[in-house]
Amino acid sequence: MHSYGFKLPDFFKEYGPIAAQSIEAAKVIIRERLGLKRLPQGFSIWDLSERPLERWRI
Repeated sequence: MHSYGFKLPDFFKEYGPIAAQSIEAAKVIIRERLGLKRLPQGFSIWDLSERPLERWRI
């Protein structure tokens, strides 16, 4: 089981973690959570073991 993070286009905030077997399975889970048939162009998804989520500070 891997953990994935994602970022919507035109937004600064990163979301996650999403637990899934593969990146394709993570995309399916994200589409279901967002209620979309297709992910928008510019959508970013990555494995959190390669790059952790960025923490935003005020």
